Amino acid sequence: MQDHRPGRPDASASPEPSRHPADDKPRGEWAGFQAVIGEILSEEDHQSAQRKLGATQLRLAHRLNWITAIGAIVGAISSLGIIGSLIITKTTADDAHTALVAANRAWISSVSATLAALPSAPPAEAITVPVPFRNTGHEPATDASIVSGSDSIAIEATYDQIHAKEQAYENYCFSISEVKADTAAVSIVIFPGGSTTNDYSESITIKPDVIDWDAVYGKKYVFLHACVVYQTFGAVRHTSVCYYAQAGKTVGSLPFCDKGNRAD
Repeated sequence: MQDHRPGRPDASASPEPSRHPADDKPRGEWAGFQAVIGEILSEEDHQSAQRKLGATQLRLAHRLNWITAIGAIVGAISSLGIIGSLIITKTTADDAHTALVAANRAWISSVSATLAALPSAPPAEAITVPVPFRNTGHEPATDASIVSGSDSIAIEATYDQIHAKEQAYENYCFSISEVKADTAAVSIVIFPGGSTTNDYSESITIKPDVIDWDAVYGKKYVFLHACVVYQTFGAVRHTSVCYYAQAGKTVGSLPFCDKGNRAD
């Protein structure tokens, strides 16, 4: 007897094929697609992260460059400040040394040049004019030498010509770069002092040919030049003096020339 109750499966009936294999195929493809999508998204995220990192590094590099540049500028300014301070310090020290030397060194100047009068006729012999020199400083002038000379120029000459004649001997004096440069000069020491007792007595010689008839008649100026070269505080110094005489105009203490009087 067979049981024909409804709902009871027939044991001999063939089993209904399962639908799971068919369903698994789309699921597998979808999973692969998702994996590919995931990889793409992951790669994009990676590239995006790389770009962000690169941008961050670039910004950081720019900032570091700015910091380095600012540091370099600050360092340069500091260096300039140090250099400026050194220059100011050196200048101050040099000024102090110069002031010290100026206050204590030897200073040579002429006191006067005295000529009673030019002769009434061209002389046969040279005329000697006494010219004392004084050291108004505080240190002796050592290795000093005094050279002198005389010349003349017509009073009708222009001022430029007269001044050029006066200036010429000063230029010669200051061209002497060392003491004892003139072999004819005698090396002396001029001691400091502000009175005649310490003055060094010297004279300027007027050669006979300088005083001709034009000089006798007052048509020429007669110039008297002197140059003192000496050493003080280890430096060579110079003093140039110029006096002039004119017949009938200058008697006794001679006046200074407009040019040719200078000391360094």
